[in-house]
Amino acid sequence: MKTYAKGARTERELLHFLNHIGCAVLRVPSSGGFLSPVDIVAIKNGKILAFECKAWSKKPKLKKQQLRAFSEWCRKAGAMGFVAWRRTHSEEKLTASGRWLFLRVEDAEQNKYKDEYWIERDILLRILGL
Repeated sequence: MKTYAKGARTERELLHFLNHIGCAVLRVPSSGGFLSPVDIVAIKNGKILAFECKAWSKKPKLKKQQLRAFSEWCRKAGAMGFVAWRRTHSEEKLTASGRWLFLRVEDAEQNKYKDEYWIERDILLRILGL
């Protein structure tokens, strides 16, 4: 499958889930760009969430320039930023909440990509009160 199509499908999957739980959602078509370095923005009850989505078999690690732009965008928007990782079918270790894991942008900035820093989807929703 082409990389763009796989990424877009993954973004739409998260977008539909966030909409289903009652968030106002946007998929940003110029994602990865300098001015809009986010893939998805979700808002609920005054909480602004920004996601950079990855659909890889191995744990993603953002490039420094991409991470810097994403972090700066979140700061300007007052958003909580997350790297959203949907593990592809080749990943063996799945969690109870499925293939999605999330990493806070602050942890990514500190190069904390180890397993213990990734948050399962259901736990993230509980922490955020969604």
